[in-house]
Amino acid sequence: MYPKRRPEIGEAPESSSVLLFETRGALEGVPDILAPLSPTELAQVLKAGHQVAFEAGDALFRQGEVHEGIFILRSGRVRSFYVSPSGREITLANWTAGNFVGGPEIFGGGVHVWSGIAIEPGVAVRLPGPVVRRLMTAIPNFAIGLIDGLAFKGKCYSALLQMLGTRSVLERLASVLFNLAEHKGAPVAAGIEIADMPSHEELAAMVGGTRQWVSVALRRFRKRGLIAARGRHLLIRDMPALRTLANGETDSRTGKR
Repeated sequence: MYPKRRPEIGEAPESSSVLLFETRGALEGVPDILAPLSPTELAQVLKAGHQVAFEAGDALFRQGEVHEGIFILRSGRVRSFYVSPSGREITLANWTAGNFVGGPEIFGGGVHVWSGIAIEPGVAVRLPGPVVRRLMTAIPNFAIGLIDGLAFKGKCYSALLQMLGTRSVLERLASVLFNLAEHKGAPVAAGIEIADMPSHEELAAMVGGTRQWVSVALRRFRKRGLIAARGRHLLIRDMPALRTLANGETDSRTGKR
């Protein structure tokens, strides 16, 4: 394992695999690449790999390092993100059990274009590139599962690119909050409550902004009556207006965007 970083406060909620998709439907159906395997086939894959236990803050791989294989998550949660030369971060996703991290060079070679940092303790199976190639040839169900995983990652990259290219940072933040509310929120008398909100730093990484900008934008949302803060919880008071803002539309009730 690589050196640990200090865990951030308020990492993204469990099972929030991708937060910049436009609809809740796109958040569903995250593939478990080991699901197609029979018990015998699963035993073969696990025997061929090396089990790795990790803690929050451990790096499974870092951007720019030589690409040597993939990690199949059996438990825990890993954030994949890119850091620009200026130090700005953009988060692709928080991956949970059943996903693999370390693509796209599944057969090894080249360098990692993302970093993968654990944000929750767990266990992964590390498979070197040549082993992945051999298993895909020998076990068709493993190949099918891995292709499903690659297809889902392609959707993630596409969604991130589309949102970054067509939506303002304000609209992207509204989209993240809306998806969090739909995916993890609990109905309460005053609206939808999201427990254990991501930190402003993590929200900034999700939307491609800065922590300071996120703080200012959230104050604007509160002033407009869209949200209210409850400690580490966030109350979404007006879901329709938040969706309108996320879509870049004008609110017919207020004339505001």
